[in-house]
Amino acid sequence: MRPETFTITTFWLDWTLVPVMLAGAWFTARWARADSRLPPEPGAGGLSFLPGWVISAPLFIAAAGWLIAGFGALIKEDYWEMRIIFAAFLAWTACCVFGAVLMFLGLLRKRRKMGAAGILNLLGLALISLLMVLPGLIDHSSTEYVTTIGHFWFALLAAGAGLLTAGLLLGSAYKFPRFPLGLGGFFLVGWGLSEINFSQASFPWMVRIWKLSLGLEYIDAFPLSSGWQIAGAIKLVLGAGFIVTLIVASRRLKTA
Repeated sequence: MRPETFTITTFWLDWTLVPVMLAGAWFTARWARADSRLPPEPGAGGLSFLPGWVISAPLFIAAAGWLIAGFGALIKEDYWEMRIIFAAFLAWTACCVFGAVLMFLGLLRKRRKMGAAGILNLLGLALISLLMVLPGLIDHSSTEYVTTIGHFWFALLAAGAGLLTAGLLLGSAYKFPRFPLGLGGFFLVGWGLSEINFSQASFPWMVRIWKLSLGLEYIDAFPLSSGWQIAGAIKLVLGAGFIVTLIVASRRLKTA
């Protein structure tokens, strides 16, 4: 039901998320700026036929998504919060799809200069793009079915982040594949903490974000189990590992 009020929350956790979102926007915008200034051959690695603003566009879109999500986290009314978070998810999905298209164009145009890192980044971007829209395509009428898809979703998320990590470690010239890697780590950490805290599957939140008609009772309908705390701990460790690897590898590549 659409509320008549639009107010700012006082919940401490929502306010804690704001600097995280702002930091994500800042780092993403810096990566976008770096991609827009890539030199011509040989450093561009296969996309030198495109202008810099096209290569940096996915990350600027993603940076806008971080800002939208940060604002959405401060809204008290669940109805408005979910709709603003949904807009952020659309921006992040557009970034991943745009990045995958760029890598595919580079592969078609200059296959030899893409290298193994380019192939891995293309596969990772394509997989993350699919995962972003998958929650909006599934049938949500059965809790068992949603839970099963959730296990599959997180396994593919880990695989996609693993492919992007390998591409990063091999030395990709572009920064835009780093965003879905960081976003995947962010999802794993966030959903892991949620499962540890609530002893409940976190994937239904993804379904609810894409299907705006679902209310909070949809989340409450999923059973509680201590097993979810174990699953959450695994996701938390895995996501933290991806984020630490991203930070360390990015610093190493910057100083190399």
